Amino acid sequence: MSELIPGSAALGMTNWQCIDLMESVEDTLGAITSSLSYLLHQESQKAKPDTALIAEWEALDDEVFTLGNTGLLEADVETYQRVISTYRQRSKELGEVVDRYRATQKRIS
Repeated sequence: MSELIPGSAALGMTNWQCIDLMESVEDTLGAITSSLSYLLHQESQKAKPDTALIAEWEALDDEVFTLGNTGLLEADVETYQRVISTYRQRSKELGEVVDRYRATQKRIS
């Protein structure tokens, strides 16, 4: 039987566990993309947008896009786990920024 993720058989992972791992990465990267879309739009609508912040967010968006579309083609289990641990934290941080932007929008409305 072939491995869905290289190295998964040596770890005793089932195909379902591999699928769960891949879906976790996809969900994490998707959450980042969603947050970044919202934040980029909100920041660009300001009278004086923070261009440095926009550039930082656009760079992260490009990084996540590349990772999600080509960066994991031959990735092993360890790489998937590292992506989750790294980007899940980034997603949480961005979620907190989104919450602050939304709170500001509520006060303005």
